[in-house]
Amino acid sequence: MILRIIYCFLKGNIVEAAIWYGVVVHFRIYPIIYVVAFLIALGNRSSIFATKSRQSSHVEETDHLRKWQLTSIRFFMDLLYLNKERIIFGVVSGTVFFFLTGISYSLYKDKFLYEALLYHLTRTDPRHNFSIYFYYIYLHHGYSFTLVERLISFIPQFLVQSVLTAYYAKDIPFCLFIQTVAFVAFNKVITAQYFVWFFVLMPLILPWTRLAPLKGFMCFLLWSAAQLHWLLWAYKLEFQGYNVFFQLWIASLAFFLVNIFVLSVIIWHHSSPYITSKVPLPLGETKNTKIH
Repeated sequence: MILRIIYCFLKGNIVEAAIWYGVVVHFRIYPIIYVVAFLIALGNRSSIFATKSRQSSHVEETDHLRKWQLTSIRFFMDLLYLNKERIIFGVVSGTVFFFLTGISYSLYKDKFLYEALLYHLTRTDPRHNFSIYFYYIYLHHGYSFTLVERLISFIPQFLVQSVLTAYYAKDIPFCLFIQTVAFVAFNKVITAQYFVWFFVLMPLILPWTRLAPLKGFMCFLLWSAAQLHWLLWAYKLEFQGYNVFFQLWIASLAFFLVNIFVLSVIIWHHSSPYITSKVPLPLGETKNTKIH
């Protein structure tokens, strides 16, 4: 359904995209992280980050800092600006989501609200998983977690999502991909099924990468090796009964760093071909012009 949403969005079919978005958020809550990217892309003002000068890899670090300081207020003002497309997308997707949620609540009452929505905010899974947080949760599982402890992992997630969304929202396929990779990497619980969330988006961005095939293959091997390293310690723990929780946590840290490294490489070598129909082109650009 995510692929269908992207297709409708790029075709300018905002109503259908909003309908599918409301449906998918109801069934799988994680796509809620995409809402800001969709709203930014639907803005009828040019992106404050989308011009060549702002995305050039040759800009000095001090210039980047100055531009972030000067444009932060404009960014939030632009995000709050309402136009027809944003209103339609918000109203339609929200209506679909609350309609389906209302039906489910009428059938399953409070159990549905907790299992489908509230549980994800305070989830503390003591079982071993790929997340860097699992070891802390495991060591403190016998104690009651405060609300602050349960929610603190959302702070780095929020910061990373905010930066990625602000910078790449005008390229919806790529933005959703890197958002998903970052969301999974920083999540409190990570299982192998989560990798499917960004694997399905990868075919949309591979044609537009400047990454050499050999380097891309090496990144894939590095990511696979980090995962296999984690699985080795997980096998020793789960099937052989060895007390290797600490080693498994170190493997989780290594896997996290590899995810961040590979994501950085992908971002660095990406060139955006997508300009949604609602986004004005920079002066002098045409629809066939790539923004680097």
